[in-house]
Amino acid sequence: MDYIYIDESGDLGKDSKYFIISAIISSNKTDLERIINKINRIFKKQLRNSNEIKGNNTPNYIIKKILKRLENIDYEAVIIVFNKENKDKIKYSNNNELYDIIASELAKMITIKQKTSIIIDKSKTKHSDIKLFDKYFIENLNNNLNFPIEISHLSSTNSKGLQIIDIISWSYFQNYEKNNEEFIKLIKNSNVKILFER
Repeated sequence: MDYIYIDESGDLGKDSKYFIISAIISSNKTDLERIINKINRIFKKQLRNSNEIKGNNTPNYIIKKILKRLENIDYEAVIIVFNKENKDKIKYSNNNELYDIIASELAKMITIKQKTSIIIDKSKTKHSDIKLFDKYFIENLNNNLNFPIEISHLSSTNSKGLQIIDIISWSYFQNYEKNNEEFIKLIKNSNVKILFER
């Protein structure tokens, strides 16, 4: 069984220039969980005031330790980079719909090879919005053999895999938003697509 964790960095409002949405794909979720568990043990003192590991509240040296530990496991990272100056190239009615459109571009980069569990950092609250997202996302996956897919929307505090993809999304946000490539240099197995570049 494959596990896909999805999270984003930046926003679709006015607080950032870029919006990043990323996925990490692994057939062994335990490998991802072990990284977070070990980091929490090693840096227990430094992380004592946080109930989860996130890019925006974790010291940079710890983030680099996490990314270096990823080198030892089998995974694939898929990243969509959206410069919000290109919003005029998309037909959408609100940011909720825009999110779904950008996420569908991420789905198009993912090939389903077996039964798959997709876990998304929960950003939507309305059941109707979640249901619509799930339908649109599944329709855009490369799943020609119709392997079973289940989608869950969870808080990252309850998912160590989501904490890993948060770090990856944050790292790419640092690169594009802040011109800081020190973190993405440590991410070895990634596929990046930049949407609607002029």
